[in-house]
Amino acid sequence: MKPFKIQKILIPIDFSETSMLAIEHAAFTAQLFKADLVLLHVVEKLWEQFSIIQPEIRIAPPDDFINTLEKKLEELAGTIRAKYGVNSTCITTDGNIFNEILSITEEHDIDMVVMGTHGISGVAEFFIGSNTFKVVTLSDCPVLSVQSTTGRVGYKNILLPIDDSAHSRQKVNQAIVLAKHFVSKIHIVGLADSSDVLDLKKFEIKLDQIEEYIKKCGIESTRKTLNGNNQAKMTLDYSGSVNADLVVIMTDQDENITGRFLGSYAQQIVNHSKIPVLSIQPVISSNPWVHPY
Repeated sequence: MKPFKIQKILIPIDFSETSMLAIEHAAFTAQLFKADLVLLHVVEKLWEQFSIIQPEIRIAPPDDFINTLEKKLEELAGTIRAKYGVNSTCITTDGNIFNEILSITEEHDIDMVVMGTHGISGVAEFFIGSNTFKVVTLSDCPVLSVQSTTGRVGYKNILLPIDDSAHSRQKVNQAIVLAKHFVSKIHIVGLADSSDVLDLKKFEIKLDQIEEYIKKCGIESTRKTLNGNNQAKMTLDYSGSVNADLVVIMTDQDENITGRFLGSYAQQIVNHSKIPVLSIQPVISSNPWVHPY
């Protein structure tokens, strides 16, 4: 796996409360990592909203509206520069929000996307419609999702859930890099889904290796193993018991006739976590000897 670095952070901004909160988290992170910020506002093409009912109608945003948005974005960048001393550039574009975020991420070599999210519950939870969830699902770089319930900026207690999947350990390095910069403690929580003695023994060996590796990197850590069927609920419940202020997860993806969807675990965590969630894409390697972290 390539080294985890944060040199450019993208913040999609819609001027909502959660996007303003995302700015605070991103700017503080950029300050610690000496990274640059890219502020992005996407103006949706209004004509797309009428394309089904009135396909002949084409409505473009007026120039004065675009100019006002650009000015507002530049004011935000100036405030960030003054408060955090980090370089901030602004991009205003139009089109599909989700597509534009992914496009800018690739074009500008973004290392992390920080987005505000309102969460989803009920029936809507099983249908990924928000731009945050789409970006989490398909972005090649890590995505930090921040809800309005998020408390202070900065992460002193990082929760690292480990299950028995092949790629679960791939997020260990990212957690260590963050812990070093934020001077954090890592709380390893093993999510066992078997009561078989042999399976549990093998799983504990995996946790031993992770715990040893984290300690070798000079990071303070704790460790606990939980057993149950609802791993997302176990993770969220345990996050409160260790006073976690960040949880680092992998995104599990499945191909579907309508597109790629978040795995149920990642979906539940992003939707219901009261603390920021860093979602990381698994790296699929054909070499079984590649070190997982």
